[in-house]
Amino acid sequence: MPLTHFYVSGEDSANPTPDDHFRLRWPTAPGETDTVKSAVGWWLPSLGPIPSQAIDLVRIAGGAYLVDRLSGRPASFTRRLQLTVEVADSAPWEGEAINQLAQLLFWLTGDTWELQLVQDPTSPEEPVGGAPDDAESVALLSGGLDSYLGALHLLSTLSEPPLFVGHYDTATAVRQAQNTVHSWLQESYTPAPSYTQMEFTQAADKKEASSRSRSLLFVAFGVAVAASRNASTLFVPENGFTSLNLPLHPNRAGALSTRSTHPETFYRVNTLLRALGLTTAVTNPFASYTKGEEMRLVADSHPPAGWDRVAGLTVSCSKLDGARIKGGNSTLNCGLCYACVTRRGAFIGAGIADPTIYLSNEFSGDARLELLDRRYSDRAAISYATTRGIDDDVIDAGTWPPDADLDLISDLARRGLDELGKVDLT
Repeated sequence: MPLTHFYVSGEDSANPTPDDHFRLRWPTAPGETDTVKSAVGWWLPSLGPIPSQAIDLVRIAGGAYLVDRLSGRPASFTRRLQLTVEVADSAPWEGEAINQLAQLLFWLTGDTWELQLVQDPTSPEEPVGGAPDDAESVALLSGGLDSYLGALHLLSTLSEPPLFVGHYDTATAVRQAQNTVHSWLQESYTPAPSYTQMEFTQAADKKEASSRSRSLLFVAFGVAVAASRNASTLFVPENGFTSLNLPLHPNRAGALSTRSTHPETFYRVNTLLRALGLTTAVTNPFASYTKGEEMRLVADSHPPAGWDRVAGLTVSCSKLDGARIKGGNSTLNCGLCYACVTRRGAFIGAGIADPTIYLSNEFSGDARLELLDRRYSDRAAISYATTRGIDDDVIDAGTWPPDADLDLISDLARRGLDELGKVDLT
């Protein structure tokens, strides 16, 4: 039987663990316990003074992320997960907030979540270094192409540069891409943009291949940084086409992993933040753009020389399983999964030479045939969608925020499919 009951606390908590729950002890200071690795302590002291609601949002989102990765998914797909978290103050969560968060997790992961909050018996850690200066905005910077283009766009349009925040776990490719982008931004802009990278993951090997809850953890970290700096806006850049999460084939549901930036997700997150009394608003600056359109927008803003070379070093691949093929590499974009094809279509659509090294171009012979076979489902779905289009009935039947304009969504979907159709899938 897979683990389904978990209890998250600081490592110094004296509260007993329920008999049927697995204990996950979050280190008090940056470091690791036998169950959790974290670059931020249990009370988030390195981020400065933070409202208890933001601290507890990170704890709950972090706990959900750990549970998501440590609980194997059954053949029926849906899991029933019970998560108990020790919190600084449960009062703001009473009423609608905790139910809103459980529904948000269901929306993101497809699982049923039962959340329980208990009082943290430990004393708060004093913030390190006192209160930091205020900032106008925070932006997530993940190591992917969209967030990199978002950074360039925001640095060229905002009067004050945002504070950038990144999260990484055990994926070498993601951390490598983040470090590359960080170094280039430091060298190319004056003053150098602020970038806080946070490691957070489970200590044991994961039992679930996907990490559908990661987006909530990433947003929670961003909200915590924003709350510590009185920033009113958290930018989460992602091309609008991918964010729509539309099924490319009648037998293929929209990939839940891309609900991280779905318009409904932003609506639910902002509703939750308001219920908690947090004043940060989460928004996607590229919500109305395809990936190629956002790249063209950035190119036309005349970013520093070399931006396109660095774009080629970002990571978009949703698989990163190249090492399983003889002669492969798990740090390279595969070139044939849905995320990689969207990336390739963006360079073509924007009229920018693509400097990315793709495994699909590096492999030959049996290795290439194996990669093509592994990506058959993605290639077939993309070919079907680009040939047949996406029926407006599918869009009409989707879940959208109250103010969503379905005509604009349909047009965005058409433009996104046009970019996919420019890519050779053979």
